[in-house]
Amino acid sequence: MIEAAAAADLQQITSLGASSLPSAWGLDALADAQARHDTLLEVVRESGEIVGYVLARCCAEEVEIHEIVIAPSRRRAGLGSALLAHALRAAGRAGARSAHLEVRANDAGALRFYQERRFREIGRRPRYYRSGEDAITMSRKLGPVRVDAEVVANEADGTTGRRLRLRVPGWPGAEPGQFVMLSPGPRTRVPRTDPLLPRPMAVYRTLGDGDEIEILYKISGRGTALLAGAGSGDRVGVVGPLGRGFAPPAEGEHALLVGGGTGTASLLGQAAAVASCGQATVLLGARTAGDLLGLAEFRALNVGLELATEDGSAGHHGFITEPLAKALAADPGAVVYACGPTPMMRAAAELAREHDARCVVSLENPMACGFGVCLGCAAPLVGGGFGLVCRDGPVFDASTVDWGNLS
Repeated sequence: MIEAAAAADLQQITSLGASSLPSAWGLDALADAQARHDTLLEVVRESGEIVGYVLARCCAEEVEIHEIVIAPSRRRAGLGSALLAHALRAAGRAGARSAHLEVRANDAGALRFYQERRFREIGRRPRYYRSGEDAITMSRKLGPVRVDAEVVANEADGTTGRRLRLRVPGWPGAEPGQFVMLSPGPRTRVPRTDPLLPRPMAVYRTLGDGDEIEILYKISGRGTALLAGAGSGDRVGVVGPLGRGFAPPAEGEHALLVGGGTGTASLLGQAAAVASCGQATVLLGARTAGDLLGLAEFRALNVGLELATEDGSAGHHGFITEPLAKALAADPGAVVYACGPTPMMRAAAELAREHDARCVVSLENPMACGFGVCLGCAAPLVGGGFGLVCRDGPVFDASTVDWGNLS
């Protein structure tokens, strides 16, 4: 669990930093930083002991990552990735559009770590550290981009699905569960006004050198039919990534990821994250075997995989919530992640509640803007009021959703 550091934690943070970084901030510097509104100091606590922390500072539209430190006994467990992702999400919500940091030039492991997370070298600072070692300065973009993306491929997936691969200039990367707004079909020389509004679609995965994304979708109307006609080299308008995705899983977490229809597309990244630090079982449901999407990628993960189809053509004959009920009965302490048709998510939430299990859902309400302006994606919340799926979600704790009034 990642949480804000308290004043009482500073001594422990200082000790952990000093044991790992020659240039770690001292107690007084940390105390001064924590008192500032622009400082992010977050910790990972296990059994009351701090085993990792991230120190960052936001300024205008930039965030600088100063330190990420993990206790030696907890390294290579995904904590560094989780802390970095947490800091970048928090900075993005605060308005940051780029992230910067320095890495010792001879620290090949740290350089590789940040390169794998889409940081790129932008310069070198000679003799930056007290040891005389150079610093490599690195940067990456944050927040949504608004660009015309190039269609790399647009192919069938199963008998009813489609797999769209786009090269997106300046793509900053997406967290599991985030989405994009796509133009309804490819751009044409004469701007199209019918259909007019973009379509929200989950980011299935990032490919290439980090500048390509893949989208899983089905033809459900005129806009997606036009999108299905886009060929290699065509241009599609993209705005994203948008929304709040899934939080990083806890170490050792056992998760049940339940997807129905195109909701499958929201779960691949979270399934991979859970598999890296815990145990994941993916349960995918559809009407027929040909409607199941993304099977190849889920099968390539180190996860359990169960299928259900309404006609019995693959896996369990019936709804995917029936295997979910059995899985929860066997492991009531599991966390449920669900995305798909509203009735399926509501049933998953009810099953989780019956077994005292936490349930997180990714809602798929229609929307026109993706930024909270049109108010078309409002979802009723328990206790009154509404949450905007595009801005407050799409990921919500299922216990906060008023399922009885969600259309």
